[in-house]
Amino acid sequence: MPNLVWFRTDLRVRDNPALYYACQSGPVEALFILTPSQWLEHTISPHRLALILRTLDQLSTDLAALGIPLRIVKSDNYNSSINVVVKNAKSIGASCVFFNDEVALNETRRDSEVIAALQSNGIACETFNAFTCLKPGSVRKPDGSAYSVFTPFKRRWLSVLTEVGLDVLPPPKAQGPSITPIQAPEKIAGVSKDFGSELWKAGERTALSQLNAFCKNRADNYQRDRDIPNVRGTSGLSPQLAMGTISANQCLAAAYKVNGGRWVGPSEGINTWVSEIIWREFYNHILVEHPRLAMGQAFRRETDNLPWNQDTELLERWQKGETGLPLVDAGMRQLNSTGWMHNRLRMVTAQFLAKHLFLDWRLGEQYFMSKLVDCDIAANNGGWQWSASTGTDAVPYFRMFNPIRQAERFDANGDFVRSMVPELANAGKKQILEPWKDGGFAGYPAPIIDLAQGRDSTLAIWKTMRAGLT
Repeated sequence: MPNLVWFRTDLRVRDNPALYYACQSGPVEALFILTPSQWLEHTISPHRLALILRTLDQLSTDLAALGIPLRIVKSDNYNSSINVVVKNAKSIGASCVFFNDEVALNETRRDSEVIAALQSNGIACETFNAFTCLKPGSVRKPDGSAYSVFTPFKRRWLSVLTEVGLDVLPPPKAQGPSITPIQAPEKIAGVSKDFGSELWKAGERTALSQLNAFCKNRADNYQRDRDIPNVRGTSGLSPQLAMGTISANQCLAAAYKVNGGRWVGPSEGINTWVSEIIWREFYNHILVEHPRLAMGQAFRRETDNLPWNQDTELLERWQKGETGLPLVDAGMRQLNSTGWMHNRLRMVTAQFLAKHLFLDWRLGEQYFMSKLVDCDIAANNGGWQWSASTGTDAVPYFRMFNPIRQAERFDANGDFVRSMVPELANAGKKQILEPWKDGGFAGYPAPIIDLAQGRDSTLAIWKTMRAGLT
């Protein structure tokens, strides 16, 4: 009897345990369910929607080369998709459905109902961990409790990985001659498949090529270059990791090789990159341990008493990149135009919103989700709560990135700002940092807030809240 493999955020044939082990136990057919209404409810970005469609085309081609047909079925939401999985499993006479776990709350609830529905129809189910390297819940303190601070989590994570080893699965063997691949729809939720195609290339081969290029050409300088937005210093793999066209295991295996067969080795660039991958692991483990974080709740419950500013005009100016602070505006315009923002600027723009403007971090989290091509709910939530000082192992409440000082450190000549803010294209080196001091530039606004006043106001609110706790 055949097996059904249900693809989700794992759109690859290499290092895919659900696909690999399904093929080991018999013939396979594959399924992907488009859930446009659910995705819109989750504010999935247009760039990501289009990338899903293009990636499905590539996955279909890769599976077809192995003789595995891919069914692409539309079902409005997660609830209705439960019956879709059962129906498709029954239609091929599947004895078992294989899929890789997802960590977000709605997804885990859906999967529990799918398993129950399959079992009630006499169909077995096999699930695997694939989105993270180490399964959430497997990295614990000696007393069995979960970590909430990154550095000890990282130490224990590396220890567990050393104990269990890193297993990168090969692609499964072909189950027969190649077949004709099907194509994903040309449009989903009003978004065309080719939207953003010049920016975001799709598919597993693209991801592997990017990983190889990074390790060969940029990894050693990652620690130095990763914070400079005008330099291509990062791996650029975040959209591929979010889509699942490459796995954390594959990234770590490549890093281990480049670093001379060590997790902490001679390349400081690789050491830093591995730490960033572990941060991704950390936030996904935290989300599984505390599912309320997916429901808009702060990790530090006492911070829910903070009286956030309700000024919608400030929020709109931040969203549009019209704050009058050049580096903040450049970051927001990069996000709005490309569906991606440099990680340093994610921190700068997030802290400006949550600290200087004192607007609720959840508004920023939702806006990023609606725009980012690489949005991972756990990392997005973790990053926002870190910036807002409401999360696990967060930056102290009194620490605030000054966007002018950040520009001096990471875009001193203003090259990145000029590339994103055309009103300042002709600004000089000093003018680009604080353009309002020289009479301003036509069409570019004055700052929407005095940074010192914003800082003082936020500190006073935090101190009042903290005093109330005692």
